[in-house]
Amino acid sequence: MKLFIRSLLVFAMGSVLHVSGQAATEAEIENSFRPYKDGFPSFPGLTAGTVINKQNADQFKDALIPEVYQRVKSGDVEITVGKQISAPYPKAYIAATAKYSSKVTLKAGSGAIGGYVAGRPFPGEPSASDPNMGEKMAWNHRYNLEIPDDAAVLPFVWKYKDATSGKVNRTVLIDTYLKNLNGRTLIEPQDVKPNVGDNFQYLLMRVTAPQDLKDTALLFKRFNDNAKYDDGQLYLGFQRRARRLSTGAATDPFLGSNLMIEEFHGYNARITDMKWKYLGTKNVLMPFYNHNDAKLTEAEKQPDWKYTAHHGKGECYVNAPWSLRKVYMVEMTPAKGDHPISKRIMYLDAESYFASVNVTYDRKGELWKLYMQGVGHPDGQVAQNKKYGVWVWDAAGAIDVQSNQCTTLGQRTVVGETPLNVYSLDAIRN
Repeated sequence: MKLFIRSLLVFAMGSVLHVSGQAATEAEIENSFRPYKDGFPSFPGLTAGTVINKQNADQFKDALIPEVYQRVKSGDVEITVGKQISAPYPKAYIAATAKYSSKVTLKAGSGAIGGYVAGRPFPGEPSASDPNMGEKMAWNHRYNLEIPDDAAVLPFVWKYKDATSGKVNRTVLIDTYLKNLNGRTLIEPQDVKPNVGDNFQYLLMRVTAPQDLKDTALLFKRFNDNAKYDDGQLYLGFQRRARRLSTGAATDPFLGSNLMIEEFHGYNARITDMKWKYLGTKNVLMPFYNHNDAKLTEAEKQPDWKYTAHHGKGECYVNAPWSLRKVYMVEMTPAKGDHPISKRIMYLDAESYFASVNVTYDRKGELWKLYMQGVGHPDGQVAQNKKYGVWVWDAAGAIDVQSNQCTTLGQRTVVGETPLNVYSLDAIRN
């Protein structure tokens, strides 16, 4: 496989990378992006088509995330095991990792890294002996291709439900756009100009329904300097006015849902606001699948898309196959005592670095929320995604076990350039 990595190095540099003492080796880079090159993990008795329920949950307990096991054991949900599939990162992203990762330095505890240009900042297998490993993995998650340079979720379907009866109390449709301005490897241009504010990322979420929330919009601009708080603005369509979001707004429920802004795609705030700890690596079931293998619904269907359905207690759980994946477990604890949580555990998929499952505990240390993000293989997504070859958001469920409510998400994710002028409140006002 050395030829594979060397060809990527040539792609990135025109010559073989000079390896410094801190640089990842060719083998480490290859293993980082191709965790299944020697085959997928296995677990006794676990095969495609197996249904895990409360009767046999104990047999597969060690292949389940503990909080997911509890939901299965209690009879809240059954998990169907799907086939194992892979979607390695695009060559350009891997090549950028090979070219630039040796220049990246971690300023431990400061929530900052130096020398980052593009790719995965800290490739290689995580080490439990490295006291800064958790923070490094947080940076790997921050710069993964979960946002593949440009993407849109059109429409993004949010349903607020009673987590026992499944009654839908409200359905909110949101047009969502995301753009990275730097570190781009998938979609031209490599760096978006002008970038007057030295921003790293834009996020715009604009409500299209229901009528009482129509044109309410959230605009976030994240800076390359992680010490700065995001520039967040909320535009209230019914009042036709905007207000700047305070730093504490990131932990408020977003539009009355069961998700904080901070919880978007695993973690959506400053790295420095948390203390990070790598807990280990394990093979566990995660909701990674081909969209066409999921149970699909006619609700809100589009000409080229049917959304993934939800099932289980309250219809809060993504009704799609789960597969056995190599997973990194990372714990975050708030750096300050006024945060509403005591800890959150992210289960990071080793191939994609998607935080597909997140478990949140309240200040008392009691289970508060369980978030499960279904991740779709490029072969089952909208047609234009296939050429990019990246995993994307497909469907999700956020369950508040204390309030007995859940918010389910239906995602039609489209990879491709988003217009720069979208990321402006003026565009919404007009």
